[in-house]
Amino acid sequence: MKKNVLVLALLFGTMQLFAQDTLSNFGSRQARYLEDQLFFNVSYIALQNLYSGIEQQGFSHSVSFGFIRDIPVNLNRNLGFGLGIGYEKNVYFQNLRIWKDEQTGEMQYMILEPGSFSSNSFAVKKLIFPVEIRLRGSTAEKFKFWRLYFGMTLGYVLSAYSEFENENAALRYRNLNDIPSRFQYGIHLYAGYADINGYIYYGLNDLFSPQVKINGEHVPLRDIRFGVMLSFL
Repeated sequence: MKKNVLVLALLFGTMQLFAQDTLSNFGSRQARYLEDQLFFNVSYIALQNLYSGIEQQGFSHSVSFGFIRDIPVNLNRNLGFGLGIGYEKNVYFQNLRIWKDEQTGEMQYMILEPGSFSSNSFAVKKLIFPVEIRLRGSTAEKFKFWRLYFGMTLGYVLSAYSEFENENAALRYRNLNDIPSRFQYGIHLYAGYADINGYIYYGLNDLFSPQVKINGEHVPLRDIRFGVMLSFL
């Protein structure tokens, strides 16, 4: 009888120590868990509020990549914020030719007629700063989960250029940094499971600076983007 009691006592003590160690390790992992991300995004751009006579041509697109720091706000770490930095390039294919006069330095704009060109685009490169509210189904031990992240992307334009091509020439005009608004911002949402997420962005301010006028008129051009975002922990 005494032997049975001793065995039961030893077994209970071992199980208790094992349980405490397991909970301690889990709590430690939970305390360290962060969903810091490297991200890569490819999106289609749909331009809004186009000038009269201007149309999109070809596949306007956005490509971005960067890093987002995770900031959990609850014990389970399935609710938090994200602060990031990245690089983005937007290419707009349309029939508005933009270039700078080499003699006067003035910006020139021309609405191209159909069939008069084979390719025409305007590209903008910028630094981006995503700020997010993050809701997810993650745990310290489960790294494939659903996520719903909503926030704002702030952008600072680094450079801009245009390209024009027809049967006679292929031209590229650099240093068109005065064309886009220096600061650009919009709201974004991406949702999905594991590494692949659907992505949508809606621009809130004018893509072009107020000095850009076509036929004496300035129209606040904006964009909507639809795409896929890949995230890597």
